[in-house]
Amino acid sequence: MTYKEIIKEALIFYGGHAYYEDIYKYIEENFNTELPKSWKAVVRATIEKNSSDSVLFDSKEDLFYAVEGLGNGHWGLRNFESKEAIELTQEDDEFSEGKFYLKQHLCRERNPKLISTAKKQFKQKNGRLYCQICGFDFEEKYGELGKGFIEAHHIKPVSEMKQTEKTKLEDIIMVCSNCHSMIHRKRPWLNLDEIKTLLK
Repeated sequence: MTYKEIIKEALIFYGGHAYYEDIYKYIEENFNTELPKSWKAVVRATIEKNSSDSVLFDSKEDLFYAVEGLGNGHWGLRNFESKEAIELTQEDDEFSEGKFYLKQHLCRERNPKLISTAKKQFKQKNGRLYCQICGFDFEEKYGELGKGFIEAHHIKPVSEMKQTEKTKLEDIIMVCSNCHSMIHRKRPWLNLDEIKTLLK
């Protein structure tokens, strides 16, 4: 598969447009091959060579466009049609799902002990597990089912960390599923104070 095809696949996966960081993440997680040292530069060059928005455009295929103008690292796939935009009729009540497919990964290792230790320390300090953004407490809402449940968010994305870099306990915050999703909807990620200001 060529870089051009991989980039197209990544943009389709993200709904037609994405920042460089998201494209890099998709490639790292889905292609279990030994990436060359300068592969990110190749990705950027491939996009610009296939976009009439760029001065580097030298292809017959005008595949990509700069979503926020050049220099913002936000690219879209021209002629992208979202599958979600298709309206369903009453006849469309059965869908084929569950087929097996092979997916290769090159993943960054996460340390599960770090998360469990961070949760344990947070509970010891605060007496319970709750979202540091909105205050939601799973045990309070769902009883026994929610006991001990909370999601942990890395303040610095794991995908941006160097291989030798270590994560400290203070780099982890406790968040509910909703707030965690909202943090990840924007690049760069919203920090604790920024997401709190959005709450009404």
